[in-house]
Parts: sequence; structure tokens; C-alpha cells
Amino acid sequence: MTSRRLKKYLFTLAIPVTALATASLWLPQLTGGDTSGLVYETAEVTRGPIRRVVSTSGPVRALVTVQVGSQLSGQIRSVLADYNTEVREGDVLAVLDAKTFEARVAQAKADLAAAKAQLANQEAAVLKAEAVLRQAERAIERQQKLAERGISAQASLDTAIRDAEVARADLAIAQAQVENAKAVIAQREAQLEQAQIDLDRTVIRSPINGTVISRTVDVGQTVAASLQAPELFQIAQDLRRIRIEAQVNEADVGVISEGNPATFTVDAYPERTFRGRVTQVRLAATELENVVTYTVIVEASNEDRKLFPGMTANLQIVTAERDNVLRLPNSALRFRPRGEAAGGSSGNPADRAAQMADRLKVELNLTDEQVATLVEALDQSMARARAEQPQSAAFGRPQRSGGDQSGAGRFMKRIEQIIEPMLTEDQRPLFEVWKQQRNNSRSATVWALGGNGQLEQRFVRLGLGDDQFTEIVGGNVEAGDQLVIRAREVRS
Repeated sequence: MTSRRLKKYLFTLAIPVTALATASLWLPQLTGGDTSGLVYETAEVTRGPIRRVVSTSGPVRALVTVQVGSQLSGQIRSVLADYNTEVREGDVLAVLDAKTFEARVAQAKADLAAAKAQLANQEAAVLKAEAVLRQAERAIERQQKLAERGISAQASLDTAIRDAEVARADLAIAQAQVENAKAVIAQREAQLEQAQIDLDRTVIRSPINGTVISRTVDVGQTVAASLQAPELFQIAQDLRRIRIEAQVNEADVGVISEGNPATFTVDAYPERTFRGRVTQVRLAATELENVVTYTVIVEASNEDRKLFPGMTANLQIVTAERDNVLRLPNSALRFRPRGEAAGGSSGNPADRAAQMADRLKVELNLTDEQVATLVEALDQSMARARAEQPQSAAFGRPQRSGGDQSGAGRFMKRIEQIIEPMLTEDQRPLFEVWKQQRNNSRSATVWALGGNGQLEQRFVRLGLGDDQFTEIVGGNVEAGDQLVIRAREVRS
């Protein structure tokens, strides 16, 4: 190797060596002389909206869809409605061949005419029987007069009486036959009416105002109606209003109620968002492969007719919503420090009591005297608790940290016991609302970085939550606090 090439090689090698040496000199100064340890990532406690949303999907349906069928069997003679035809109630959709039914009507009319003629014949028989009866009664009168004079024999009178009785029986028979003829007429009229109804049913009409969305028949097709009427048309009543039959998992259906707002999109218009509202939560469950779902009905406006029946809607149902609330990121609730990394607790108990008193002063409209009484009582209660802790340890009972969740629960219970006796009548409704809010919330622990770089435990009460944030309804966390969301180890 020549001296020139050797110098060039040494110069090239010296560049990375120099860089590494320089970095080794300056890196400890940039990191405080220690290049190993835990680095904590934090997120800020902010104010903003929270929306709890249930995501699901379902088909678009018309509010009312009527299946129009035929109650008769026959051949389709004409079809007067097609897909997308706007129809009104009573409009003709199709017509069946009516020759058979017209013949039945003619036969029923003829039977009715014969029944009416039979009635006239029976009424004439009644008149004849009445005349015979009158003649028999006159004969009895004559025979009675002759018998009284001794001119006529008793046998003649008996014969006249018998003839009258026979005439009465004949009259009763004739009158019964008249009633029978009237019943036959009523029967024939009913048959005629039935035949006429069947004839009218050969004309298939729309039962509602709406739009034809399905047609399953053509001219010349034979319709066979047996136990079930065959479907010929489907008519959507009013496509300016639609409903979505969304399937909601059993884990989410409990938070959905009537009136919840909803937004949805369809694949046909991916950039457009439609709005609706929950109108019904059906109690009937659907189980498929051990997955239980419930049908939730969402109604929406469709004035421009852009939504068609059968489209799949991707729904976002808003079950609860809060605006401008104190919130923390959900990742802060999942963070748990290593045992040796956990430093101080949630701070001075006296400061915690003062912060709680200031908050209650605003929420319950407490007076300055009430606040002072509350703070004094809390200080005395915490002093007694600290005095009892060494005794518990001496008798072998486990010590309880004043900042664990069970301790926080006892702390809030003690506040209720102190406040309730001193409340005025105007303050009691506010106190009940405050207790109800506490019952509807849950407690949790989060961690913040203190001024010395050590972790500080903070306790919060949580309200509404969504996919990113959870509402803070109580605790010693304020807007702007930096909460730890994860820790990663940096090695030298």
C-alpha cells in the first residue's frame, strides 16, 4: 500500500472515531451525568366534550312496507304498476282474468231470482189456505145453526169442524214455506254477494299511498292462491321517512334508550352523514352462534329520497354526551407503576380536605362558617386515624394507606356525616343531587409527576367515558395536570 493511500484510509477512519469520542464527552452532560433510568410519558388533563357512542349497523327499511297479494287463483290479464310507481290508495295494480267469477255472479243472480219466484208461489199458497180456512169456518157456522134446529145431523157438524182444522194446518204449512222461501232468498243473496266480492277481487288495488318497490308478476302468469296469498307487489308507504333495524350486542343495549340521537352513513354516499333518533328498543333477542343481539329501531328523515330500502347503514348511536367537562385520557387509567417507582401519595391530607371543602362550598352553596366547621371536623378525623395506625400495626393488623380506594370511600362517607346535620332546607336538594352523582360514578387511581420527579398518587371519581377520554367528577386533579400514561426504560 502506498503512503498516499495509507493516509487517505487513516483519515476516513478518524471521522467516526472522533464523532464517538465527542458524543461520549457531551452525552453525560446533556442527561445530567446518568444515561439510564425510567422516562415517563405524560398527558394533560383538559376540558372538552365527551360522547359515549355505540357502533352498529343495520338495513334501511321503509316505515311501513305492505305486501300486496291475491286472494284468488287465476291468470294475470294486465299489470298496471311497475317498479318505483307512485300509487295512491285504491289505484289498480293488476287485473286477473274474471270470466270464471263473472259466471259465478250470473249463476248467483239466477239462483236468487228462482228463490224470489218460489217465495211468490208460497205466498200464493198462503192466500189459498186462508180462503179454504174461511170457507171451513162458515161451514161450521151453518152446521151449528142447522143442528140447533134439529135439521142437520151431528156427523155433518163434526165433518165441518174437521175441515176447518185441516184448513188451519194447511195455512200453517203454507206460512212456514213462505218463511223458508225468505231464508232461501237471504242465502242466495249472500251467495251473490260472495260471488260479487270475488269478482271485485280480480282487480288488485293498492291498500295505501306509497311507492312500488317490488313486482313479482307479469301478464299471462297464473296465480295460485291456496293456504297463503301469493305476493305480487311490495309497496313502501312513505320513503320520506325511513327506519333502520340495527342489531346491538347485549353488552351495549343497556345504555341505549328511546330518544338517543344517532348518525349514520351508507356506502352509496360515504362522505355524507345522515341523522336519526332511536324510537324503539325491541325486547325480543336474536341468538346466533352464542352471540345475543337486540333490534334497535332508528328513524330518520329522507326528504330527498337518497336512502333506498335495503341499504346498509353504519350507525353511531350517542347514548350520553357532556360538554366542557374535566377529562383525562383513558391511557392514564391503565398506567400502573413498578413497586419501587411509586413515590409519594396523593399529597398532604390537610390540603386534600381543604380542596374538598372548597369544591363543596360551590356545589352545595355552603357558608364560610359551614366550610370552617367541615375542615375542622375533617382534620380531627384524620388526626384520629393517624393516631390509630401505629396501634393497629402493634396488634398485628395490616395498616391501611390513607390514599387507597377504600380509604377514599371512608373519607367521602365521613364528609356526608359531617355535612348533613348542618345543611339548611335550601341546601338539602343540592346535597341529594351531589350524593346521586357520587353513586353514579366510580373511583380510580392515576399518577402524576411531582416536583422532585417522583410519582404522586392521585384519586379521582369518574363519570362518563368514551373511546379516548373519561370525565372527572371529583378528586384532586385539575385542568393542566400532567398524568403519566406510560413509562419506558432508557439504558446507557
